[in-house]
Amino acid sequence: MTTSTHTTTDTAALPGSSTDHTTTRRSRALAARRAFLVASPVLAGVFAVIGAYADPGAGISGPRMLEIYAAHPEPLQFKSLGFHWAYAFWIAPALLAVPYVRGRGAWLATLAGLIGFGGLATMPGLLLTDWYDSAIGQLHGVDAAIAVQDHMSETMWGLGPFILPGMLGLFLGLPLITIALWRAGLVRWWAFVAVLGGYAAFMLSGVLWWGCAITTACFTVFAVALEKGTRPQD
Repeated sequence: MTTSTHTTTDTAALPGSSTDHTTTRRSRALAARRAFLVASPVLAGVFAVIGAYADPGAGISGPRMLEIYAAHPEPLQFKSLGFHWAYAFWIAPALLAVPYVRGRGAWLATLAGLIGFGGLATMPGLLLTDWYDSAIGQLHGVDAAIAVQDHMSETMWGLGPFILPGMLGLFLGLPLITIALWRAGLVRWWAFVAVLGGYAAFMLSGVLWWGCAITTACFTVFAVALEKGTRPQD
């Protein structure tokens, strides 16, 4: 008389087993992470459009901008919230795409992740200064808001080291991770061109809404390349 038994491997292969359910849950979790990664560049562009469209001082700088921000705190808050999330989603792929890059481009991806971490920890939070500028301007006038800015820049050395990682993360994180993905063979050259186009439209337009709309289109092209390059292998 013989007795048949199932090994661990046999049980894992059985549909409906506890291991099968665990694998399914893990697959769904990984799919959700990937969906967030692919959506991030598009969301960055969309929130940038919202922020730029709501900005009451769009295209204006200096004391005149502070006057407008003090006089129009409601739209200013939409502007600041929009760009807060735009920058967060803008930098996020520099961290989220790192695990996909193995072999060629791995060290560059690691560098992009480190730079992205510094940017994500800093850049979105800088938008809070808009609200302080507006509140100081409302209570004490624009000259007081300018005086506070000047005093901080002249007496507080920590501002530079605080702001620098945010700027590096915003302007280098996404291009570097795109190059790393390209070197790894996960995206084509046109993905990098799309990213550069998004940056160019953002900066050359003076961060106006139409430039941000072009950025959204360019980043959507990059997202399509990202979706194709990170599809699970059957």
